[in-house]
Amino acid sequence: MEKSSTKVISYLMFIFVALVWGLSFLVTKEALSALETTEVLAVRWGISMVFFIILAVTKVIKVDYSGKKLKGLLLLVLCQPCTYSILECTGIDRTTATESSIMIAAVPIIVVLENMIFLKQLPGKKAILGVLIGFTGVVLCILPGATDSTSSQIIGYLCLLGAITVGGLYNIGTGILSERFSILEISCAMAVGGGIYFNIVSLAVGNGLHPYKVLFSSGTIIGQLLFLGLGCGVLCYAMYNYNLSKFPSTIAACIQTNSINVVGVVAGILILHEPWGWYTVIGLILTITGIVICAFASDSESKKPLTESTQL
Repeated sequence: MEKSSTKVISYLMFIFVALVWGLSFLVTKEALSALETTEVLAVRWGISMVFFIILAVTKVIKVDYSGKKLKGLLLLVLCQPCTYSILECTGIDRTTATESSIMIAAVPIIVVLENMIFLKQLPGKKAILGVLIGFTGVVLCILPGATDSTSSQIIGYLCLLGAITVGGLYNIGTGILSERFSILEISCAMAVGGGIYFNIVSLAVGNGLHPYKVLFSSGTIIGQLLFLGLGCGVLCYAMYNYNLSKFPSTIAACIQTNSINVVGVVAGILILHEPWGWYTVIGLILTITGIVICAFASDSESKKPLTESTQL
């Protein structure tokens, strides 16, 4: 990795993103009580899009796509947020906040498999150990609660499984594209692409201006969607994209998604009073252990450079 001061900044970003994205499961479920899935996504990414456009037009941030191959960036936007957000939001709506946060924590093992399949890369032993221990915690937490699953919950699980598959591709793709685009250019493309895509989808299914009418009808809804749009869609993605450009994708995914899992599970238990047991405690301990191991593994592994075989 890089200088110790830069590494400290990266870990502070991991913590901030974990807290905000971990709480986003709860905020999203609350927003879904007033709006449909497509409406929440349209407003959330619409807010992110407007914010980035204002920053770019006023020259607060510099984005320049001229002379750069955009195919890979467009594919990345198609994965995240376009496909991922629909699957994740639908999954959250059909499962508990605890279940959804735990399922999303399986991203690291998906990243390992996709690295092996698409890039022919295998992480170091420490990283693999951290991922496996964290994933064991995920399985231990979710299996006891899956025995009473309804058909609706099963659909939710399938949507979340699709989300983490696409999320793994996003993790890998961002690391590769950071060699060609700045972090702000990647984050801006995601926000603008998501804003356009989800508002078109929302209009296509007949929502019209309803989501924006609801947005301005309640201070609570405004706060929830600003949290999702600016906090999750702007700050968190910019920070996580930065860390994906500095860490190997497997390590970044393990540290970030598992720390989000911890926040999501604890918040679900303390705030929503969701059920838990001894298996939850052991699962969380294993998840945290996996995070720590991957954090130490980052000292011995470096991010793979962009090569001809990994270009997008």
